[in-house]
Amino acid sequence: MDIMHYYSFQEELSVQDEIIFRGERAVIPDTLRNEIIRRIHSAHLGVEGCLRRARECVYWPGMNEHIKTFIAKCDICRSVDVKQQKETLHPHEVPSRPWARVGTDLFTYDNKDYLITVDYYSNFWEIDYLPDTKSSTVIRKLKAHFARQGIPDVVVSDNGPQYNSQEFQRFCQLWEFQHRTSSPGYPQSNGKAESAVKTAKRLMRKAKAAGEDPYLSMLDHRNTPTEGLKTSPAQRLLCRRTRTLLPTRDSLLQPEVKQTTRELIDRQRRQAKYFNRTAKDMDTLKRGDRVRIQPFDPHTVWRKATVVNPVDHRSYAVQLDTGGVLRRNRRHLRRDQGTAPSVANHTVTEETHTTPETVATPDRVVGDTQQTVTTKSGRAVVRPGYLKDYAG
Repeated sequence: MDIMHYYSFQEELSVQDEIIFRGERAVIPDTLRNEIIRRIHSAHLGVEGCLRRARECVYWPGMNEHIKTFIAKCDICRSVDVKQQKETLHPHEVPSRPWARVGTDLFTYDNKDYLITVDYYSNFWEIDYLPDTKSSTVIRKLKAHFARQGIPDVVVSDNGPQYNSQEFQRFCQLWEFQHRTSSPGYPQSNGKAESAVKTAKRLMRKAKAAGEDPYLSMLDHRNTPTEGLKTSPAQRLLCRRTRTLLPTRDSLLQPEVKQTTRELIDRQRRQAKYFNRTAKDMDTLKRGDRVRIQPFDPHTVWRKATVVNPVDHRSYAVQLDTGGVLRRNRRHLRRDQGTAPSVANHTVTEETHTTPETVATPDRVVGDTQQTVTTKSGRAVVRPGYLKDYAG
């Protein structure tokens, strides 16, 4: 047992019933640390809860780090983990022209199925009633829009069975457009269509409550200038206002081409600025990394898997330990730390509290109370001498 670590606070040590205490905290020998950690974590409390519990009654060199490592590798805790933080916004590239990139999605309202198709440039969307949700029906509705507005360069959808079918893949090839899908369970990556669905449902719900025609509500929405822009969805897509029930001069209904790409980019940047205030990017996963998959059903557990390969930005194909292969967004994948380790043979490090800018391995002077920590910028941070009696 390395006793040099205890030199700096030797006056705090005492013996009672053959047990060494540091103040009121029992000093735990190497052979008992595994058992003590298991008892501390027996209720599977979080890291901070276990640390607060341990700091009341026990002590050994490097205790904080040992407890954190043990909990990080607890299989039970990781299987019922909370959701991960949101990452910074990764906005799509603003198209250079209308109807170059469209999003599509299915939704249900009042027990009826609908298809929504939205233009990324103008935010102009169309709604189609679906008698059924077969791929052939969805394709037929999309063909009508493409024949009217032109074939887009890119069509974005979720991973619904209508879009994953061979029939839809043939449609993509014959009509010569790219089909991009979002990660399952992560609607934010198909956010344009999801936002259009919310707006459409809200308009339909309000029109029904007021006993009004929902198509007039859609007409008014398409002719309302967008916040932060000087044009409406109809103007950006059709290069003209369309006639509504409001009295409008004929000159206002004349076609007029307006360039709004710069305004759209500025608006996108403003949205990203406010969204990213509470977001933080996670590290990139590599092939072979062990992860746990967040369940979509909150009553099930996080399952273990291995990263197979990246599919798209922040999207990965992962193979479950049971053999199945899934596609998930990075936000649904948490690194798996493995099984709970033995702590008796861990390298003993001084139990310290460091700020996020400090490095992981401080330079410690044995037998002295001062510790030197070097930050990323090269600045040396020395622990004040008046903290020498701090129990940690």
